[in-house]
Amino acid sequence: MSQQPSEENKKLSNYIANIVGVNKMIDRHYDNDKKNFIDIFTCDDPLYPRVKICGTIGVSDHPNKIEMNDNSFRNIPIELLISGYKEFNMLANILSTSGFYITNNGWECQPGSVFMRIVEMYLETSEMKHIMFISPFLWDKLQPLKLETKTVHWLLCIPISDEELKYKMENGTSALENIFQEKDIDIFDINRKSSI
Repeated sequence: MSQQPSEENKKLSNYIANIVGVNKMIDRHYDNDKKNFIDIFTCDDPLYPRVKICGTIGVSDHPNKIEMNDNSFRNIPIELLISGYKEFNMLANILSTSGFYITNNGWECQPGSVFMRIVEMYLETSEMKHIMFISPFLWDKLQPLKLETKTVHWLLCIPISDEELKYKMENGTSALENIFQEKDIDIFDINRKSSI
């Protein structure tokens, strides 16, 4: 794998960072074997000084095969975003671990997918344990990005608790999102109390 980001991924990085934040910085995160890497950009939220946004660059180079209604599979290239208060210094690690599950392990990821126990790896004391992926509703201007070899879609990572996961499994993703709206949860607080 090339050590330099591809021209497409440079375009991707500029596109996303210009929409979601300011003061972009990029760090490279390696997997446990130090063989593979994911670049993570971090930037400041222009509206909320306490909030930072992190996003993957390069996950979309890997297959993300999603089962369609007709039982066929379609590759939908994605990048991941997470947004949280600046004091939570594990946000980029949560994001890179999620990314490696896709790039190294072939996990499929779409709205409603949950990657279990990722938050718990980095913040054992929090009621939040898992990551659920949803459409990136925080940014109206964010659209799928058409590049020469891929069209990239974005997913936003939301930390959820054991109880919230159980509710989602029993009632569906939309029902859980409705609870989040009713309770007006603070999605930037990775240490929030469970809404259920």
